[in-house]
Amino acid sequence: MGKINLDYIIDYMESLLAAQPACKREMRSYAKTYHIPIVEEVSENFIRLLMRMTKPEKVLELGTAMGYSTINFAKETYVKKVTSIEIREDMASLAMANVKKAGLEEKVEIRVNDAALELDKLTEGFDFIFIDAAKGQYQFYFDKAIRHLNAKGLIVCDNVLFKGMVASDELLVRRKITLVRRLRSFLKNIFEDETLDASLLPLGDGILLIRRKDE
Repeated sequence: MGKINLDYIIDYMESLLAAQPACKREMRSYAKTYHIPIVEEVSENFIRLLMRMTKPEKVLELGTAMGYSTINFAKETYVKKVTSIEIREDMASLAMANVKKAGLEEKVEIRVNDAALELDKLTEGFDFIFIDAAKGQYQFYFDKAIRHLNAKGLIVCDNVLFKGMVASDELLVRRKITLVRRLRSFLKNIFEDETLDASLLPLGDGILLIRRKDE
């Protein structure tokens, strides 16, 4: 968990959420055991609300991992297709197995490739783009992903505060200096871009919302 909020605040916020079904608890337990990063519960709840407000039909996900968010997206009835890109073949296989277990394989396509390379191959547009891949590459991913964003579409980037290191040098560890520097540059560029509307929220490990202005 990214420690950008005090534990008692996180615990309280999570206590307000409805109990998760057994299938989700099982996936979260697996992720914790095998150190697979998945979206935090409070962030998951917020993203679900965003989706239900905007009702995207086509979703693009960068960073599938074990398919936890992929399944969340595909479960929404208004979503017709989820395209997810994962660089690791073992993770993609695990994710597809989880998708099939959830009975959602007809709505989900998982592509195994570096997201930057796969984005160059895509020809279709998307209403909702979720970026949760290599944090140090967010600027690169965003520059390519926004070309595929449909009018009135939304881009959501997770973990942009990265354990609080992006906001405070006191939390910064040496091995993460380059990653944090890149995230700071990315955030600065987004908020200075006059063609974009953006909001950064201290939920989970930091969630960034982006849309084009005047759409």
